[in-house]
Amino acid sequence: MSLLKVNNIHKAFGTNEVLKGINIEVEKGDVVSVLGPSGSGKTTLLRCINFLENADEGELTFDGKTYPFSKISHAEISDVRKRTGFVFQNYNLFANKTVLHNVTLGLTSARHIPMAQAEAKARDMLQKVGMLEQINMYPSQLSGGQQQRVAIARALATDPAILYFDEPTSALDPQLTAEVLEVMKKLADDGMTMIVVTHELGFARDVSTKVVFMADGVIVEEGDAKTFFNDPKQPRTKEFLRLTNS
Repeated sequence: MSLLKVNNIHKAFGTNEVLKGINIEVEKGDVVSVLGPSGSGKTTLLRCINFLENADEGELTFDGKTYPFSKISHAEISDVRKRTGFVFQNYNLFANKTVLHNVTLGLTSARHIPMAQAEAKARDMLQKVGMLEQINMYPSQLSGGQQQRVAIARALATDPAILYFDEPTSALDPQLTAEVLEVMKKLADDGMTMIVVTHELGFARDVSTKVVFMADGVIVEEGDAKTFFNDPKQPRTKEFLRLTNS
């Protein structure tokens, strides 16, 4: 049974229809890379799946339970989010809090976990992403890559069933990008289920179990990474790969 299934999701902003009936299925342990040109609807899809945007139509099935996007309650959204993690493009760390407190805050305030337990969990996750030595530093003292690794530790601390990444390296230079991608690759090797909106074709090729290519609010092509990159079927996919590899 799928861990997550999105059926016929639609989303419009005014007269601009951004998602035009998207279907995605994710099995436990999958790493799904979502590729596509700017404006294709990738980020909107991810935000709707995690209820950061309100989808107009469709339904989400998560761990065997189905939720219509147009009728889901706040309590149900909260229940689903407790089992997911979201890593944003621009880190979204609290500037006035240390690395440790950025990771513990969601555990203590939203989940009411005792501070000692939250700090132990935070230390484990910061160790996992190579940021334990910076535990008492503030975001302004960190590089972009370090901030993103803290954001990943924060998402991991809640023990999510699935992690969503929205262009996690797009704000980083190549060296810092490599740091973050290495952490994500280790997570994939450990069996973490992930949906990754990305422009990093090397990561998509080497790490993904599945690649989804979007354009103009629809899925143009999808398949396993090897087939997608070595034998794309659709002209739009071939053109995208040619342009991004040139």
